[in-house]
Amino acid sequence: MTGRTFWLVTAALLTIGFLAAGNVLQGRLLATRPQPEVSVSEALISRGSDEIVLDIRYPAVSGLHDAALEQALNESIRAQVDAAANAAEAEAAALWQEAETEGFAPWIYVFHTDYEAYCTRGILSLRVTTALDNGGVGFPHTVYYNIDIARSRRLCLDDLFASGGYRETLSAYIKRQISGNPRFFADEFTGITGRTAFFVRGGRLYIAFAKYEIASGMTGEPVFAIPSRLLHGRLRPEYAGLFR
Repeated sequence: MTGRTFWLVTAALLTIGFLAAGNVLQGRLLATRPQPEVSVSEALISRGSDEIVLDIRYPAVSGLHDAALEQALNESIRAQVDAAANAAEAEAAALWQEAETEGFAPWIYVFHTDYEAYCTRGILSLRVTTALDNGGVGFPHTVYYNIDIARSRRLCLDDLFASGGYRETLSAYIKRQISGNPRFFADEFTGITGRTAFFVRGGRLYIAFAKYEIASGMTGEPVFAIPSRLLHGRLRPEYAGLFR
């Protein structure tokens, strides 16, 4: 193994202004575009060594009215990506060290990140996924970031609802969806919390779970679209018209 490395960092500013109609941009951005000044730029990082290849793309948001929120959001996304990439490089280096000691051919690791961005009636939802191909089943990790653009606030699930009673209703719905499906751990599912991951897309609320959180690995990262009838009368007034 040599210490030779190569790297290339490219910032590709694919600036996206949010206008009126839904759209798809390179498979990652779907928008109903209420705020022309808000944009999402794509940062690309490609580097590698003998042990690992890193193929990274992640979003950077600009144009929010609250500069502190914008900075915190972008720093959180970059920290997520950096932490996952550093862990992947450390794991790859350890494998190669073991290979040199034991005399077997090591696997060349591939680490990649990707994202999607949705903007629906003033709510910007970002999905940022990191994943390491280590020759096994893999373990993607996704973080969802939800921003109320007009009110300059990052949202958790509780923020959308007038009270916590919605949790029981949504939990019961998800329980019905997974019951009887052997891929899901229905008996172990205890319901959602106010911090459960979610995103908003196309006038629908989606509840998201991590790989292995409520199902076997072959299911991936389960996502459930919540019927709007379960939301009516439970939302805060400012979000009552968000879902259809």
